[in-house]
Amino acid sequence: MITLYQLHWSHYVEKIRWALDFKQLEWSAVDVDPFTKGEMRHLQARTALESGARLYTVPTIHDDATGDAVTESSAILRYLERTYPAPALYPAGEVECDEVERWMLWLDSTVGLAARRLAYTQIALEHPGYLAELFIPQFAGVKGKTAARRIAGSIVAGVLTRRFRFVHNRADRVFETLEQCLLLAARRLQSQPFLVGSSFTAADLTLASLLRPATVVPFFRNHPGLQHLFEWRAALLQEYRRDLHIGYEIALHEARKRRGWALGAVRWLPGPMQTDESTPVELPTMQVARNDQQPMGRRPMVQAPFWLLRLMLTSGLARTPYP
Repeated sequence: MITLYQLHWSHYVEKIRWALDFKQLEWSAVDVDPFTKGEMRHLQARTALESGARLYTVPTIHDDATGDAVTESSAILRYLERTYPAPALYPAGEVECDEVERWMLWLDSTVGLAARRLAYTQIALEHPGYLAELFIPQFAGVKGKTAARRIAGSIVAGVLTRRFRFVHNRADRVFETLEQCLLLAARRLQSQPFLVGSSFTAADLTLASLLRPATVVPFFRNHPGLQHLFEWRAALLQEYRRDLHIGYEIALHEARKRRGWALGAVRWLPGPMQTDESTPVELPTMQVARNDQQPMGRRPMVQAPFWLLRLMLTSGLARTPYP
């Protein structure tokens, strides 16, 4: 039995659920408290952040058969392929295996991080109350207590703003970076059905999983150069019987439909890139995936309302009609 420690909405966790199902392995999930990670304290596996801190992160797995605990999604995929090689998620050839690995690490460090950051920004600004249901177990599935949910959600939104640098989205060129990354992938998939070789691999699984947060960011979901990419993803999800939409996508869609607007305009960008001439052609070689979580400092809950207010005043996002 493999135990998966998860935040059920995480796109990195979905990578591992999909891989476990693909390999037809027996597994169970443990939902982790996002703030305390108390369910993981008995494990030795921690992730090193760029700041030097070492934290418990999800996804993490524990394999009863081997006694191994493995963290970080691409490391878990490599472990599963090595320990349970059939059916294979990597091609047979060494060159193609290396190419799959390059795509995985690059997608983890670019698409995965930027899409998460921008999706959380949209939710924090448009529907912060829903964040209470995601991050505070006491609110999950509970009706009523609307005011308490809004207050709790706003605090969570502020904490996330600090943790993932939402107020620096423009300075960090997060929209531009993600746009170039997705156009690169879209260009590859215009000429062939899979990222690497002639069959489904861990690279395709990674891209399809990590694209999920981008579906709630109107700038990308409505991007004329990315429609084929989203169609490719939807076809894969259908083929492998993965959920096409999950909780935060549905909740944000319903809130937008009710209000008739979404924060779909990015004021500092003239519009979607009309050409991919500036899109990188070659993937960089990376040894480990990046992790963009930032230290929180002291009393993050107290400072959270200030961070959220700052995001609201400086986000640079403007309303557009929805749908």
